[in-house]
Amino acid sequence: MPKFIATQPLRNATLTFDLNGVITPDATDLYYIVSDRNEIGADKIDGSAITVPNITLNAGQLIIFDLGFNTMPSAGTYKFFITVDSTHTQEMVLDIAPY
Repeated sequence: MPKFIATQPLRNATLTFDLNGVITPDATDLYYIVSDRNEIGADKIDGSAITVPNITLNAGQLIIFDLGFNTMPSAGTYKFFITVDSTHTQEMVLDIAPY
């Protein structure tokens, strides 16, 4: 469940979470903003990227993605990208160890 923590207030921001081809989100997957539960919906998905408009968070609040994928990627290091308002991009690294 990837989490994005706002380090500064976001007002009516557009958040793009790019899974970089590692995981393909489904329209029925969920995201939570504070305590509000929402389906992602097909209109927010472009390949392996999820774009959610109109995000308002205070500093320290979360948006959590609950992706219902059933198969983890192979062991390795993967990069995901979070972009706010098409200008600020932050890289996340996911390390998956072999069994």
